[in-house]
Amino acid sequence: MKITILSVICILIVLLIVAGCANYIGIPKKKAVQNLEDYLQQKYDGKLGFSDLTLFFNAATMDPNMYGMLIYDKEIPEIAFYTHLNLKHILENDTLPMYPSSDNMTVDDLYKDAVIRYETRQAVKADFKDEIPEITFATESIELNFNDDVKSEVLEDVVPRFIDRLNQSYETLNTGYQFRLLVKTASHPDGFVIIPLDIEDSKRIQNPMFLSEKAKGFESLKAMVLKHIHAKLKGPYPYFKTTENSKIYMDKSTLSRGAWIQYLEDKRIVNNGNGKWKNPQTGIYVVYFDLDTKFIYRGELLTDENDTTSYSEELKQIISTIEAEGIRTK
Repeated sequence: MKITILSVICILIVLLIVAGCANYIGIPKKKAVQNLEDYLQQKYDGKLGFSDLTLFFNAATMDPNMYGMLIYDKEIPEIAFYTHLNLKHILENDTLPMYPSSDNMTVDDLYKDAVIRYETRQAVKADFKDEIPEITFATESIELNFNDDVKSEVLEDVVPRFIDRLNQSYETLNTGYQFRLLVKTASHPDGFVIIPLDIEDSKRIQNPMFLSEKAKGFESLKAMVLKHIHAKLKGPYPYFKTTENSKIYMDKSTLSRGAWIQYLEDKRIVNNGNGKWKNPQTGIYVVYFDLDTKFIYRGELLTDENDTTSYSEELKQIISTIEAEGIRTK
């Protein structure tokens, strides 16, 4: 009798465990794909497609039916948006689970936003079609392809106006990413200079421009600069070694002169887990060069105490130093 009762209890426990686990097993991916295809067919008559479908089950959502995906317009792929959906219940409820329930956001809301964003981007392109032949909006950058080689005075004129135009449609074009402008020219078809854009008071503002790593001749310039730095460090600073971190500021007035900011690591600092960790990146070396001629004017150790300064102090020191050398950043 006792054995029978224990057997029944064990069976009940197993059934409860199985039932509980079933809530966390989630919808199979094959079924999730089918449900999403059916939903898009019913809602948009197959006009929209999707890609990058991945399970989005984590400690935050605790929903094994949650998937992330990119949804796009098949005829105009630039009309696209990324979202998360419960694909087990998508055919009955397309409210977006990652948004507050009070917002009651749906897939269609994101689609309409994507359409408006696309139309606004097209309007921006039309406004500058005579000055910038090719404008490409990517996820984190806007490529400005001038096709010809561009002069500094042209960039100084068109870039601020382009940013002002973006700010006229700030809310529509704001995707949550820190945009940067990538300028392309005939001599540098893959990328010449990068202009990061910060956000202040709901407006994008221009930061100093940097040389793009896609610029023609970048690798030879890098090899030349690092060789120069290694030679200069060998005698007075043998304990320093170059790191992978660097910034290459470009002079707005010439688009040729530049300042290569190279971060240095102190080999004497060893963090072995004993005691307080110390930042080994203590040095900054700056090399002034000309991109067109690949000529190095000179170089100097900017500081060997960079580990004691804040980011804002470091930036102020760099800008004031290279500005004094004639590298105009503003």
